[in-house]
Amino acid sequence: MTTFLAGSAYKMVRELADGFIIVTERTFKQYKPQELTDFQMEADRFLREVRGNQPLLTDTDGIQKRQRRMQRLQQAITIVNAVRSRNR
Repeated sequence: MTTFLAGSAYKMVRELADGFIIVTERTFKQYKPQELTDFQMEADRFLREVRGNQPLLTDTDGIQKRQRRMQRLQQAITIVNAVRSRNR
């Protein structure tokens, strides 16, 4: 059984959003289809959570941090979709 890098899909998504884990297609190569689905579900859920927490318009550091987190999550979702489509 393959385990996620941080222990669970949710923890891996949070670490990825904060920039502690960098993902590539090779990261997901060993994962089974169900694990990829679990990761994508958690990434979508956390992306909605990040989008819902909007900093003040005067907080430029907060806005940049939020944008970076959303970008990392969206990139990971795109990579997972590419891996899933290749495995079909």
